[in-house]
Amino acid sequence: MQGIGRAAALLLIGLSLLPASEPLTGRLTVAVAASMRPAFEDIIAEFEAAHAGVQVTAAYGASGSFFAQLSQRAPFDLFLSADTKYPSQLVASGQAEQSFLYASGRLVLWAPDSAGLDVKARGLQALADPAIRKLAIANPELAPYGQAAEAVLRKAGLWEALRAKLVRAENVGQAAQFVQSGAAQIGFVAHALALEPAMEKGGDSWLVPAELHEPILQSGVILPWTTNRTAAEALRDFVLGPQGGAILTRHGFSLPASGP
Repeated sequence: MQGIGRAAALLLIGLSLLPASEPLTGRLTVAVAASMRPAFEDIIAEFEAAHAGVQVTAAYGASGSFFAQLSQRAPFDLFLSADTKYPSQLVASGQAEQSFLYASGRLVLWAPDSAGLDVKARGLQALADPAIRKLAIANPELAPYGQAAEAVLRKAGLWEALRAKLVRAENVGQAAQFVQSGAAQIGFVAHALALEPAMEKGGDSWLVPAELHEPILQSGVILPWTTNRTAAEALRDFVLGPQGGAILTRHGFSLPASGP
């Protein structure tokens, strides 16, 4: 027993002599798809609570707009896109490292209760209502959720009929604002945004069947010019880990079946 006790004591002494891991410090700036805003705000809060020395700043917008900026080496540490295309293109051009899947999103058709369109029951049929003067979508040239909305309308044979009524927002968050403000009577928005209290309580939504458009797989990259790689990797791992996954699920995202 004395031998065992001495071995254990020596092990404890040895462990105490190992250098302690340095706490994370510094700043991170992240380019984030607009559909991720509510979820990422919660991710920032929990990540900073776990790493008090790190301050995370997020810019929210259309994935395509961020892609153009990052192609010119915009000073971001990470990019969380609403698709896989833009991160893959950055990797292919050597302007980003290996991409990672972090979530899968869904598209919804949403209208305020005041519009009286009964979207939940009528689905795409609500788009034929004469009360609709404007239909908000994210710009398909810049935003993956806008691309999905266009695909749905084309598949339903409604694209040409509704084209004159389209209001193209810069990103899906702005599309939601257009409908909430009354600038449009109805719009295609991210499910994650429609779940926010103001929209969930004040509107009516229809979850677009997934087979009507390509899957909205969302991926990200760490930028090779990050000035705080350790913290950037920690934030990526947090997003992909159980805490980040719980936040994403709570905000209406599905987690990818495959790993990063």
